[in-house]
Amino acid sequence: MASKTKKLSIAADIFEQNIEGTIRKIPLSEITPSADQPRQAKDTNIEALAQSLKEEGLLQPIVVTKEEGKFVIIAGERRYRAATILGWTEIECRILHRDPREKYKLAVIENLQRENLDAFEEALAYKKLKTEFNYTDSQLASIIGKSRNYINEILSIADIPPQWQLKAREAGISSKNLLMQLAQAAKQNAAEEFITGYQQGAITTVKAAKSFIKNKREKTDRVGDVAQETAPRTQVKVRLTWENETDIRLEGSISGLKNADFPLEHLESVLVAVIYKTLKLGK
Repeated sequence: MASKTKKLSIAADIFEQNIEGTIRKIPLSEITPSADQPRQAKDTNIEALAQSLKEEGLLQPIVVTKEEGKFVIIAGERRYRAATILGWTEIECRILHRDPREKYKLAVIENLQRENLDAFEEALAYKKLKTEFNYTDSQLASIIGKSRNYINEILSIADIPPQWQLKAREAGISSKNLLMQLAQAAKQNAAEEFITGYQQGAITTVKAAKSFIKNKREKTDRVGDVAQETAPRTQVKVRLTWENETDIRLEGSISGLKNADFPLEHLESVLVAVIYKTLKLGK
């Protein structure tokens, strides 16, 4: 109990707030979860928590604030859900008065300290704090108690396109370090190949993931080199990336054609040469 109380005390110190508030039992029917709950997987281990509450009782009141006649949970939603499973009619609550912005900050800190957020939830919570409160990475690092580099890297997970976040969850990629590498792969338009590699057992370590990304970057660099070699006076910029084992994506721009030494109708043959040489170098 002392440990859990200390965690909430630390959260209060971070925001220079006094967490002390009225403590009393409130009917569960008058309590509602917050729409801004940082944790998305709300039902994780709820049954186990319910069993713990049944055997040991509630060791730490949940934290709520009153809004429009209802008590909204700031911290302790899993305990609230476990109590509901047990059929409790009321639960001990600590009532605080916080505006919506402060409520979300406190909820994030409480969840992080209890280590109940997965990598995606943690990244998205940091991103929301950063965008809604205009924190820099350094300020976030100070608030959370992490290094600036850690904050920068985990925020990259939040930038993975939603469809690849979903695919990564479905594939079972949960390691923060691997997800950070997936974020880099997504920037190379190689998220699908990365996830497929994980499912096939080829990318299951950070070392393998970094090697995969390095190879992708080298192939992209080769495209630029070949373009300059093929048409040095035309500023041909081409980006060729492997979508998967059989498909490639070609993106590019060409400028300076007015002063080019070859007719416009030769442009097709130049692009074909770029693709051919790049594919040959990539083997």
